[in-house]
Amino acid sequence: MSWRRGFGLIPGPAKIVAALAFVLFFFEVRPQHGASALEVVIALAAGTLAGAYFLLAGYIYADAVRRGMPPIPWTALAVVIPNCVGFVLYFLLRKPILHPCPSCGRGVAPDAAFCPRCGQPQMNMGPQPSREES
Repeated sequence: MSWRRGFGLIPGPAKIVAALAFVLFFFEVRPQHGASALEVVIALAAGTLAGAYFLLAGYIYADAVRRGMPPIPWTALAVVIPNCVGFVLYFLLRKPILHPCPSCGRGVAPDAAFCPRCGQPQMNMGPQPSREES
């Protein structure tokens, strides 16, 4: 997945909150008068980290929806557990992306031999290369 597609998954409100967090952290860390170059770099880093935190939380919400997982508990877990351990746990424990059954349209795991709803055999051909790889 390209970074543009990944950024497109993030909900609009998460992007707005991330932009606000960047601005607030940048102006909170940067001194008001006569800031040196190092102080400006530190303020930019603080704002970037704050914005990235909210963008990552928004991505987890959208990705959990896409994978058929409960989005609010997973996002809360990722945000509440300190030191970004919650984000790492999400990426380690997330479910695979489901593909639609050709018969009934319900989501089926990539390694499933049959659809759990209608019993239709699934054609599993292994991992498929993305458009960018081919």
